[in-house]
Amino acid sequence: MDALSDILSLLNLRASVYFHSSFCGSWSIDGDNDYRATFHLIARGNCWLHLPDSARTVALRGGDLIVFPRDIRHSISSSALTAQQTPPASSNADTATEEPNASLICGYFDFDSPQANPILDAMPDLIHIRNEDSARTSMLDSVLRFITQETENAQPGADVIVDRLSEVLFIHVVRAYMQQTGIKTGLLAALADHRLGRAIRKVHEQPAHGWSVSSLADQAGMSRSAFASHFQAVTGITPMQYVTGWRMQTAFEKLRTGNSSVADIAEQSGYQTEASFSKAFKKHMGIGPGAVRRGKLAPAKALPGPGDAPDIDPLDAGSLQNPRQLVDG
Repeated sequence: MDALSDILSLLNLRASVYFHSSFCGSWSIDGDNDYRATFHLIARGNCWLHLPDSARTVALRGGDLIVFPRDIRHSISSSALTAQQTPPASSNADTATEEPNASLICGYFDFDSPQANPILDAMPDLIHIRNEDSARTSMLDSVLRFITQETENAQPGADVIVDRLSEVLFIHVVRAYMQQTGIKTGLLAALADHRLGRAIRKVHEQPAHGWSVSSLADQAGMSRSAFASHFQAVTGITPMQYVTGWRMQTAFEKLRTGNSSVADIAEQSGYQTEASFSKAFKKHMGIGPGAVRRGKLAPAKALPGPGDAPDIDPLDAGSLQNPRQLVDG
């Protein structure tokens, strides 16, 4: 499994469409809702996106897709005027005398895990994928077309189909963003980097392995110093901080949703003793393994940031007996 799929599976992505309507005349909808990340597909017609916090107004055309990874304040209307100046939404497009001039499909992306989300955190406040953008692949077009057809036709089973298609849509949005922007820093940039991506994929495949900066550099096909420098320049953290962060993320989900003992999870996370694992887990997550198992969840960190506990490379620590503990403890 590639690292992006691994992260999405760990966080348990789910998505759905919550609103679909056609509009005519003057109209406006408020984007406020209870969802963390949302998307709006302009199925037909033209309209305007209003972002009051930045005083921006963005023209939208049929086929455009806008995504809010953090659902900032916004509204969509038939007018380039501000949302406050635009008349209220049409009461009922079906009874209006004129033909609808726009159609919107609105949905959300959510994750069952209470952990911080490194994918959403790596994305900007707004992603606008225009109908004519070069990042717009035929597969993304197909997903959007199928979502539109299933939503509008409302055949039996359509809700489940749209939910699954919306989950697929999120992955295509991440891909399009990576291609569209040529991002240079952050987790998504690291995953897109063919050298760093290889090393990260190996960490995900074998989290219990006694990784060191040197062994990860070998996976990337780079010298130790070049790899360490490049990894930190792109991600903002050291390679060994990433190793620890991923181990703790996977351990958190196993504790929260599984039945394995803490000792087994410690071994699967690369620790030879339950005590050393519990100490590292509490230091990284701010909560002990037992508390997570009992359901007393606290806000969890995704990956450590700059300034967190320094990493330890076994090759720099001399010849000791327990390389697993050296990596993380």
